[in-house]
Amino acid sequence: MSNRIFELENELNKFKSYCLSPGEKLISVAFNSKDQIINNFIAVAKNTDKFFKLEEILYEKYPNYRGSDNYFIFNGNKIKRNRTLEENNIKDNDILALAINDFD
Repeated sequence: MSNRIFELENELNKFKSYCLSPGEKLISVAFNSKDQIINNFIAVAKNTDKFFKLEEILYEKYPNYRGSDNYFIFNGNKIKRNRTLEENNIKDNDILALAINDFD
């Protein structure tokens, strides 16, 4: 069993070195929506990815939100779509809130 764990760790390290450049790491975040339809949807991206990449992952799973006037909140701050996860101070296992501007 420990041999298999060692093999899997080795494969994981190879994968990381192939996919990640120096300074990059994978970040997993959870999305929740204020309307409670989305509840702990997990998405993974690099710390150097622009936030809109995570947004696209969310819209692939929940396409009905794509046409809405949405914004995202983390730690009480509005997330800037064109900044990286790192620039938005988003870290591994953070929880992000999707809110919809309702002008009705």
